Amino acid sequence: MRKHFKRTHIWLPRAKELTEHLDGQRPFRYFTLCARPMIDVYMLVKEKVLTVDEADSRIPGVAFCELEKNVFPEMLELIGVEESGFRAKLEELTLFSDVPETQPLDTMAALEGFLEDRGEALDDTLREVVENKRRHLLFRSLFPFDFLNLDFCDRYYGTPPDVLKINMTIDKLLDWQRQPGKKSNGTPFSVNRFVIAITCRVEKRLPKATSARLANFIGENAQSHVEYKAALQLRGINNVTKWSIEEPLDFFMSAWPKEIARLALMKQWDIKVHDHAFYDRVGDSGDAYHMVCLVVEFTQTTICSTYLTAATQSLDQSGRTEIRKIEPTDTDGKRLLADLRLIVNLRNKQAKRAGREELPEPLSEINRLKGEGVPI
Repeated sequence: MRKHFKRTHIWLPRAKELTEHLDGQRPFRYFTLCARPMIDVYMLVKEKVLTVDEADSRIPGVAFCELEKNVFPEMLELIGVEESGFRAKLEELTLFSDVPETQPLDTMAALEGFLEDRGEALDDTLREVVENKRRHLLFRSLFPFDFLNLDFCDRYYGTPPDVLKINMTIDKLLDWQRQPGKKSNGTPFSVNRFVIAITCRVEKRLPKATSARLANFIGENAQSHVEYKAALQLRGINNVTKWSIEEPLDFFMSAWPKEIARLALMKQWDIKVHDHAFYDRVGDSGDAYHMVCLVVEFTQTTICSTYLTAATQSLDQSGRTEIRKIEPTDTDGKRLLADLRLIVNLRNKQAKRAGREELPEPLSEINRLKGEGVPI
């Protein structure tokens, strides 16, 4: 229920604003890391941000990544656009590492020609590199998007040596957002504003590499910007190390947006933090943690003038939204449940067309999960 609250109250308003901004000039473009149910996609269909082409059951303008091979074909059929789905981890797909043999091959035609020329003589390892590069180029060609829903459901800063892999991925995506796209009729278009929603996990005790990186950000900002230093002093923060240990969630939410703002500064995008939400979770092993969602809007510019504002405002605890536990019998719960039923019905209608298994009725699924001890 809390996740759907996040969708309806935090993601959806931004998507609607962007749709109004487009004013019917072209279809809305949406990238997502959705799971098998694809609730976010069909929520946007329900709200007429995305449309289903009734003639061939396609949902144009959507692209997604899904690593699980057992559910990927079903998800692809429910979108109905063959080139929209990528069975891959987003970080690996985006940060494709080339090899000398394929470095000169920068087009689909060149890759296909390479495969034809080598034929049976091409070893499996190099063939896999060619296929990975083909998917990488195809994925890149789909940019830009109006909304990127990056629901990683894992720590933003990974385990060494991959501490910055997610950050490097977002860095690359911001570059691709500047490239021109093509409408269905072949005419070019560009995106001068777009939204990214980044969801990640924050544990009760932050890894040392995370704390050190974020503490360094805070120190740099305090030294370089009087406004930021004053905001820290207003909150009575004098010992950053102690802060990171005693209040890891507040520390992370205060400092992490600076990472995204720094990328905006480097890439010449103005940045505005629309929403910063969090809620608690309990893992399968009983470990408690938080899910944090940062929703930011980027606007194309020559010089980013909003970096300091975004970094400083993130220190303000009153600017965050805590999504508390919601029961289906609560007022909010009843509204969310009714909305979920409509969305699931749309998704099941598409599943029926494709001959795929339908999702269960939302309340019965909630009760089943609760019975298994899964927090909702």
